[in-house]
Amino acid sequence: MLREEERSKEDRKVHRLPRIAIVGRANTGKSSLFNRFVKKPLAIVEDRPGVTRDALTKIGYWQDWSFYVTDTGGLLPEEDMDVLYGEVLKSIERAIEKADAVIFLVDGTTEPTPLDYQLADLLRRSGKKVFVAVNKSDRKDFSSSEYYALGFDRLYEISVAHNLGIGELMEDLTSYLRERGFEAIPEYHRYPKKPRVSIVGRPNVGKSSIFNAIAGDRVSIVSEVEGTTRDSVDLELPDMIIIDTAGIRRRFHDDLEYYSYVRTSRSVSYADILVAVLDATQKVTHVDKKIVGLAEKEYKGLIVALNKVDLIPKKLRAEVFRYFNHELAFVKWAPFVFTSAVTGEGIEQLKSLIPVVFKEYSKQLRKDELYDALEEAFSRNRPPVRIYDIKQVGHRPPTFKFVTSGKLPAYYRKYIENTLRNRFGFLGSPIKIEVEVRRKR
Repeated sequence: MLREEERSKEDRKVHRLPRIAIVGRANTGKSSLFNRFVKKPLAIVEDRPGVTRDALTKIGYWQDWSFYVTDTGGLLPEEDMDVLYGEVLKSIERAIEKADAVIFLVDGTTEPTPLDYQLADLLRRSGKKVFVAVNKSDRKDFSSSEYYALGFDRLYEISVAHNLGIGELMEDLTSYLRERGFEAIPEYHRYPKKPRVSIVGRPNVGKSSIFNAIAGDRVSIVSEVEGTTRDSVDLELPDMIIIDTAGIRRRFHDDLEYYSYVRTSRSVSYADILVAVLDATQKVTHVDKKIVGLAEKEYKGLIVALNKVDLIPKKLRAEVFRYFNHELAFVKWAPFVFTSAVTGEGIEQLKSLIPVVFKEYSKQLRKDELYDALEEAFSRNRPPVRIYDIKQVGHRPPTFKFVTSGKLPAYYRKYIENTLRNRFGFLGSPIKIEVEVRRKR
């Protein structure tokens, strides 16, 4: 009998991390709670409504538990959000559908609003387990009793800012997850061999559309309204992790755009490969060159997506391709591909290039093949200084260390890089050359 009970418990186990969605109208503190769980200031926090529009998912932690946590877009009245209202609402509905439990965050310094009632109704219809957290309990004007009108039996009084009451909320939430077959996994970290791909570009060039085309689902909000994506949006697929970032501008119109830029910079630093999306119908701008140059500056793999090709007549495409190759000649080692998120043209080619570039970015050369290639190169073009030792000291990016008698001039470094590329490829991958000068005593 005991063995049957143990077998029954084993059958009920869920062999994945649970998913928790944080839902609420705008400016209730969702992003602050999200940041507390993920232990990083990833979601943009600003004391004004409507900052978070996309759903942002990361791994969060609470005591011995690890879980996926999603910060959903803050809902505003339809008249205030205009065309984005429906998109944000759909994004919230998708996050609820995928969640194993939902934290419904409300503001205890105000009475329930029509939006609170609307979200409460949506959550009840979803059939998901809902934990209602009344935030800002540290304020003098706080009151939670009005929120019983939403129709939920239990309210948790919390203060995200001062970390009050969250322990009781999470104790009950994790107990529920345990009953559903989930197990506590402390500080779960993934070191995936799959590439992390960050999609970067100026606002309104089609980054989110490319992101959604790769994902095969409308994960990131797509709109003609410039600057729709404020946060970086991560999505794990079977063969890659893709990150949709906020558009990079030359100047920032407000603090939120600056914070979005900071978040994009962080996404770039965590990425292995950048997909730089450019509008193929427009001339290359200074900002475009800066964005593409991030790959060289940060030593990231690079694919250049020339988007909106459906708007270019086929007879002009070869000329357009040559133009972009000329303007971006400083990254001629990167593959260029025409794409259209509208028609799907080039999307499969773009997806197939990602594992190729990642393999090149991860390439490790044998010592003998490295020596053979450079020995031949040195015989054709003698080094300007003595070279005592050469070895590959890293990959992602491929990194080569030269021990020399003096500084290696830039032109000769370029000669070495071209030699390595001609022999070994390194398509879409930067090459890092380090020099250690060892002077004779």
